Amino acid sequence: MTDVPSTSSPVRPLPEAAYRRMSLILRGGLALSLVVLIGSLLVHLLRHPGTTAQQAIAQNPILGYLTAGGLAQGLVHGTAEAYLTLGLLLLVATPILRVVSGCYYFERGGERGMALLTLGVLAMLLLGILVIGPLVR
Repeated sequence: MTDVPSTSSPVRPLPEAAYRRMSLILRGGLALSLVVLIGSLLVHLLRHPGTTAQQAIAQNPILGYLTAGGLAQGLVHGTAEAYLTLGLLLLVATPILRVVSGCYYFERGGERGMALLTLGVLAMLLLGILVIGPLVR
């Protein structure tokens, strides 16, 4: 039995620095989004002390801030609900940025298969958030 030489190059592990950076993206994004969410939630509760959870859900206070213009205007005016929306957007963006950085580091490390797989995960994330999500109400 003869050994057939492999035509593919050996898989190189990602550098430790790449793992640290991707971990920092997740931790930093989570911490930032939690700070924004908790702070804006406290401000919202202080401004609307008698609001029950059912009333807040029925009113959907962040609805006016789901567009870029509405969010920008709300942030400029210091509206707590706009900052709640920003915190949620940061929370959603964090894993997306992690997947993008993973794709970058896989491509940079010569692992095209893993980069393509990660790109597929990114496509599914974006499809779910931007296309399927708005259809489900």
